[in-house]
Amino acid sequence: MSSELSEKPRSRRPRRRWEWWWLIWAAAGVCIFLCGAALGVASGGGAPGERWFQEFLSPAFGGKARVTILVVGVDNSEGRGLADTLILGVVTPALNEIAAVSIPRDSRVVIPGVGIRRINAAHAYGGLPLTIQTVEMLLGLPIDYYVEVNVPGLVKLVDAMGGVDLKVEKRMRYRDRAQGLDIDLQPGFQHLDGKQAMGYVRFRHDAMGDFGRMERQRKFLRVVARKLLAPENLTRAPKLAETFVDTVNTNLTVKDLLALKRILQESRPEAIRTATLPGEPRVIEGKAMIELDAAQVQKVVDRVLLGQGLSVSVLNGTDVQGLAARTAARLERCGCDIVTVGNAPEKVKHTLVVDHRGTGARARRVASWLGLGTISVSPEGENPADVTVIAGPDLAEADR
Repeated sequence: MSSELSEKPRSRRPRRRWEWWWLIWAAAGVCIFLCGAALGVASGGGAPGERWFQEFLSPAFGGKARVTILVVGVDNSEGRGLADTLILGVVTPALNEIAAVSIPRDSRVVIPGVGIRRINAAHAYGGLPLTIQTVEMLLGLPIDYYVEVNVPGLVKLVDAMGGVDLKVEKRMRYRDRAQGLDIDLQPGFQHLDGKQAMGYVRFRHDAMGDFGRMERQRKFLRVVARKLLAPENLTRAPKLAETFVDTVNTNLTVKDLLALKRILQESRPEAIRTATLPGEPRVIEGKAMIELDAAQVQKVVDRVLLGQGLSVSVLNGTDVQGLAARTAARLERCGCDIVTVGNAPEKVKHTLVVDHRGTGARARRVASWLGLGTISVSPEGENPADVTVIAGPDLAEADR
């Protein structure tokens, strides 16, 4: 465990105006993509301070080929609330790749020194250090960096960027006086201020519960990341930077944030591999929990976070019966995780292999296994698969 977690927050000297501009464009792409997901966390010592110049000269992430970043959101501003959001991101700078896995807040886990509890209670028992230790035990990965932002912090960050425009899927109405939570949103595309956005990402009182909430968080984060990366937001840089430093607790340096911003710009938010740890709702000793399957958790870690597998959708773009199923079976033997098998919305003249993660490397790998295929890169929209194969007549001919 890094000794940084136990240190008292360092006092911050006043920053000169030019430093704010560096900070905001460093923070822009990731502050709310990774940070903003945190729907509440005790804010504290922000981005880098006294050793800014030395940190800027050093390589991002200490020169590591792959790093992990834990995003924690707490439901109050007192520093020891429940973790309302837990997201573990893995960044591979050389490949311009980011992967992120959401951990259901009600996941049943062993909290060191406490016992079996919901994972969100780790923060209430031991703050950020115990939360990090618990997540490391659950996923089997060491955590290099952390990001915290509390509910008031999220509101301030969204307001500082001028709000967000997104489509609210349904009527959302919930009030909890004990938490000071009052969510009242109408369905439809609209502009949300900080308070409304906080309600959107925290709402979980429907049939989908926590899983629906995590899907909304990912949607919200992509919207925010796109807005922050837009050139027109340059004028908001000083205000955003000031808000970021005042509300976010992180051990990421300016150089790290700049690297994350570059990766997001080059790969686009839509190209990020995302998943939620799978589990089944259970009532255990009178408490609602999510029972995680250890094998499935490891599968998500290996495929999504560590990139050791490829998820592929196979669609039939011909009239040849069974072509998609045979192609899927062939790719499965190559180690691919087949997400869907079905018919393409329209016929194609030749096989297309579409990479949804923005680099084309995965599509080329799949095409090499098939022995053919035209490569296309299309990160737009959310896709459950890394690659989509649309089988054409050339693949049907080779399949004979």
